[in-house]
Amino acid sequence: MPATTKMKKEKKISGRDGREPTIPVRVSCSLYGAAQKTARAEHRTIAGQVEYWARLGRATLDNPDLPVELVRSILAAQRRQEIEPFVPEE
Repeated sequence: MPATTKMKKEKKISGRDGREPTIPVRVSCSLYGAAQKTARAEHRTIAGQVEYWARLGRATLDNPDLPVELVRSILAAQRRQEIEPFVPEE
């Protein structure tokens, strides 16, 4: 078979259970401890808790006119797929 007709096999990168791959990140011991305590109370992993805080913080910074509790409720509803994403009309 000529080289021009050969197709390369693409390797799909994915983490466990089809999720995004993860990378290690260094955080302070105090942040780790706070995440550990909150994660236990919220039934999340420590990494999941830090990711949640990051999503919440980012969404709050992107929407400074909205109260944090409203942003939290919107994120929770999106996770439960109760609301559709906003698509502006053109």
